[in-house]
Amino acid sequence: MEIIVRSKSFFSPSNIMVFAIMVVSYMAMIYLSAAFFMVGNIAILWLGNGIASALFLVCSPKRWPHLALGITLAYFMGVYTHFGNFEIAQTAFLLANVFSVTLAATIFKQLCKEPITFINLRQNILFLTVLCMLSALFNVVIGVTALWVISGLVPVLSHSLIWFVGNTVSIFASTLTAFHIFNSIKHKTFSVHVNKHKVIELVVMCAATVLILVEVFGREHYNKFTVSLIFLLFPVAMWVALRFNHYITSVWITVVFLTCGFYSTAKLGPFIFMFNDLSYAIFYMQIYIFTACSTALIIGTMNTEKESKNQMIAQLNKQLDNLTKIDPLTQVANRRKYDDAIKNALATSNSEGTPLTLIAIDIDYFKLFNDEYGHLMGDECLISVANAINQNLLRTHDIVARMGGEEFFCILPDTDAVAALGIMQKIQASIAELNIPHQASPIEPYLTVSMGACTKTHKDNIDAMRLYQLADTALYAAKEQGRNTFVSADYTDHSA
Repeated sequence: MEIIVRSKSFFSPSNIMVFAIMVVSYMAMIYLSAAFFMVGNIAILWLGNGIASALFLVCSPKRWPHLALGITLAYFMGVYTHFGNFEIAQTAFLLANVFSVTLAATIFKQLCKEPITFINLRQNILFLTVLCMLSALFNVVIGVTALWVISGLVPVLSHSLIWFVGNTVSIFASTLTAFHIFNSIKHKTFSVHVNKHKVIELVVMCAATVLILVEVFGREHYNKFTVSLIFLLFPVAMWVALRFNHYITSVWITVVFLTCGFYSTAKLGPFIFMFNDLSYAIFYMQIYIFTACSTALIIGTMNTEKESKNQMIAQLNKQLDNLTKIDPLTQVANRRKYDDAIKNALATSNSEGTPLTLIAIDIDYFKLFNDEYGHLMGDECLISVANAINQNLLRTHDIVARMGGEEFFCILPDTDAVAALGIMQKIQASIAELNIPHQASPIEPYLTVSMGACTKTHKDNIDAMRLYQLADTALYAAKEQGRNTFVSADYTDHSA
């Protein structure tokens, strides 16, 4: 029964789909490599292993057997259909491809515990050393061993070195771009953020890259001066690394490798001029492009990490600044936030010619409340009053601030005296609805507040301190009238 269940699980639709994606992708890369990157019977870029590595990284390890079977079937079908036969020696290359990709992916997954995104330096270094170089080394060792066992042939050391470099750059050229594509499909994260200036810069960068690839690597060279133009690739590589994200950098790397590989296959480019032997010309071309692109990848990742840390620091500083402007008990604004807000509100009122109201609120006989019920109940009372006030300030730019003790101030931009009266009525009603017992109060058996408001009209010229004093004076007038009431005045009434 257990065997039947495992069999059904192995042939589940999702596993079959993963298998099919590997077969189709790997075969497509075989045809691409055979069509554009063949020198004799050797492919200078074998892109299938890069695509396979990307799928191994995207899929969970439980699907790796299906991916390995996919590589096997795709390699057999691709080689047979394109070359017309499948020689016994090809079995050595098949084993090398399957086991090198699987082993390298296993080691990479073990070393990289966090989710794979390739946006940090550690993952990119592991990519270069494990997925590219170590995988290529496995490919050579397994391939040479299997070739010797199967056919008795052993490649010379120079050919093995060319084999190693070719595999390294092939994986480097295609893995990152394929990973980003497959990962986006898996997580359905196709988001494009268009920035006009960035798009213009991207177009200019692409034009510069095409110009260098065509004029330097896409034609024959007859003197050393034109050969030296290969170093123009480094400034563009740094440009890409420092100005664009990892996905664009990966696509740029893929395009550069494919273009230079195609031109080298056609016996064009500066390295053909420098070396008479085509194999060595391609060998040194691959090393040069790998150096330029890997440098861009590392520097770009370091720059991305730096920007990410700077953004995190800025965000933490903003959060810290917000915390310093929040009263820790009531979670409304504190005196520091009040000072900033009143200055901004006054500036807006003066520039736009709108009224501004400041309401002072004081809990009646709060000291007696603390003496009667204790400071813990006093803290709960302050929190409840702050929430009751805050629920009546409906606009985002309305602010309630605790100024110390039991005193609160409300800043109400674009609010005239009539509107301020309505708000104070609502606040008084909300406090009454709390029905907080206050047996020590001389006026009511429940908690009450007194309020005083001052409204600055658009014609008045008044500073923050004067507005504060006038609102506080109105509050004092409310207390003089017996408390549990509110008094409103405008600035002109008090300036006479």
